[in-house]
Amino acid sequence: MAPDPTPAPPERLARARDAARALPWAGAFLLLPPVITLFAAPVDLDGVPLVVVYAFAVWLGLVLGAALLSRALDSRAPDEPAPPA
Repeated sequence: MAPDPTPAPPERLARARDAARALPWAGAFLLLPPVITLFAAPVDLDGVPLVVVYAFAVWLGLVLGAALLSRALDSRAPDEPAPPA
């Protein structure tokens, strides 16, 4: 069954835009030295320091969040082809 091609309500788009504006700030905050030093403990997870696992987890969360937000902000209908370049 094909998804409904009706556009998203304006409130949902506004929330997605606000989240897209907040995402880089959240990422920057999570990677600031006062926050990242909380994970600079001498702990290893399978030989990888905890601070490295934390940094990659934050990075992965930012990438996934940006991908989800880009889909939410896409104004085209799902079956509509992209415009030619």
